[in-house]
Amino acid sequence: MTMQVKLLASHCADPAHLQPLTTFLVNDQLAIDAGSLGIALPLDQQRLIRHVVITHAHSDHTGALPIFMAEVFPFLDSPVVIHAIEHAIQSLQRHIFNDAIWPDFHQIALINGKGPSLIYHTISPGIPFEVHGLRITPVAMNHTVPCVGLIVEDGAHAVIFTSDTYHTDEIWQLANQLENLRAIFVDVSYPNEHEQLAAVSKHLTPQSLDAELNKLTRPTDVYAVHLKPQFRQQVIEQLARLNRPRVFVAEINRQYSW
Repeated sequence: MTMQVKLLASHCADPAHLQPLTTFLVNDQLAIDAGSLGIALPLDQQRLIRHVVITHAHSDHTGALPIFMAEVFPFLDSPVVIHAIEHAIQSLQRHIFNDAIWPDFHQIALINGKGPSLIYHTISPGIPFEVHGLRITPVAMNHTVPCVGLIVEDGAHAVIFTSDTYHTDEIWQLANQLENLRAIFVDVSYPNEHEQLAAVSKHLTPQSLDAELNKLTRPTDVYAVHLKPQFRQQVIEQLARLNRPRVFVAEINRQYSW
């Protein structure tokens, strides 16, 4: 058994390594966030996805979800399930799938007539749920809107996705308890020079990540994601100066396997 994680590209043009949008693909079937979901995958791969976990409502994590729904709709024989906290679901219903900005696929039946093409599943921090044999535990994070990080486990491996966050404690406490922890994908958006901006917008910098990693007692690989394109090189250089050999910058479209 292996777990596979891929950070999807935000666009098809060069430089493809820039990441203004966020979507992870787990085991080719589960999407975590949907910032680029409708544009970053070949159409045949999009058709494999029936479950999307949304960590929070911000557009860089949800922006391509409407495009994805429109593209896969003709091929659906079962609904797409959006797993998200109540705030994110309400935001999607009010501001995106509202028949003004985009069709309300929750009210559009599958072509085979067997129910709606989109359904919502409300998740809550601390309460695990299962998708495709994966046990997923949402964890409340420290962001400007309600947001959850995710602990994803398959019985042999555990991977953590912090989503967007600033200083927090619970996710690190839980990480320390995971004997099979293989990796943490963590938000590092701004360089140290913009620590005040990071604090206001609730994102990490290399120096604030360094402080957070002092809470982590279980050795594991840590992959920085969500680097703001305008500051990418500064963030990379500052991460290198942390002198933490197991801290990396996640590579776009690389298949990470454990």
